[in-house]
Order: sequence, then C-alpha cells, then structure tokens
Amino acid sequence: MDTKPLLYTGIIIPIIFWLSTIICGFVHGNYNHFSNTISELGAIGTKSEALMETFTLLNTVLSVFFMAGLFIACSQLQLNILPVFGVIGFPIMFGWAAIFHAGNPLHSASGPVFLTLYIGALLSAILWRGEEFRQISKLSLLSLSIMLLIFIRFIPSATIQNNYTGLIQRLAHLGWSVWFVSLGSCFIKLLNTKEQRQLK
Repeated sequence: MDTKPLLYTGIIIPIIFWLSTIICGFVHGNYNHFSNTISELGAIGTKSEALMETFTLLNTVLSVFFMAGLFIACSQLQLNILPVFGVIGFPIMFGWAAIFHAGNPLHSASGPVFLTLYIGALLSAILWRGEEFRQISKLSLLSLSIMLLIFIRFIPSATIQNNYTGLIQRLAHLGWSVWFVSLGSCFIKLLNTKEQRQLK
C-alpha cells in the first residue's frame, strides 16, 4: 500500500480548514475574524451552521486517514509512534464540534483534548532524533511555539478579550496547521528518499 496519499491529507486538511473559515465567514454575514471565535461560524441558528458542520466533518474524516498514514510511515521509517498519538485529539475535537455546535452546553467539553496536539508536537521534537529528522523536529518546535500563543487570551486585558479573541484562537490553529503540513511533507520526502535508496 502506498502511504503517501494518506500523508497528503495532512496538507489538505489545513487548506480546507482555512478556506472554510473564510467561506463561512462570508455566509455568516455578521462575522469578524479578529474578535469572533471559529466556533461561532457553526453556532446553532447561524446561516453558516450547516456549511461549517460539513467542512468540519470532512476534516474529521481526513484526519483519520492522516493518522493512519503517520502510523504506517513511522513503521516504515522505524520511528517512535508516540508523537502520532497527539494527532488523535484532532478528529475527537473536530468531530465533537461537528456534532455539538456552539450554543450546545456540551460544545466546549472537548476543549482540553486540544492539548494532545501540544504533547504530540513536543514529543516529535524530542523523540525523532537524527540528521534525517532534524527538519521535522525544528518545524514541530515552531508549531508548538505558535500553538502556545493561545495563552495570550489569559492576559487580563479588556482590549484583548473584546477585540482579539478570534485572532488569538487562530494562532493556535495556525500552529497545528504548520505541524500537519510539516509532518505530511517531511514524511513524504523521507519515504521518497528511502525508496530511491532501495532502487540503487
């Protein structure tokens, strides 16, 4: 089985996600990307609710394929699989949001699951050692650093709380986006290199 098509989903998922926020923002009709959270695009009763649910479910399904590709790639490259378990938080979080829209009391219950992405990025930087994996380690640290910017939201500032909640949340989403693209592209490159060596 060719693993690379599964890994390409790691590049496709962020593209779909960011396009969905832009498209649903227009459909919503009264949305500010700086101050409004992404969950508000799929909030109960909004014009963009059904469309955002569709995009979110699509990314949930694609992320399962991405995880499968990562597990297989780790086996082929003889890498520790622990960092990949961090990605499990993504389909759980997105699947939950697709089922329990903003406005539902259960919507925010999956929030802590997002922390698994932080752990996964950190573990990939620590456990995937060696010259071949240096790029993945560096990009994993970069994505982790970007995701940590979410904690800006805890600064007790009315300006931040009232005007930049959406922007700060998007920084965290930018973090996992960088990690997914990095994992997908780097693993594809590593598998191509391995195949070329085997042909010699």
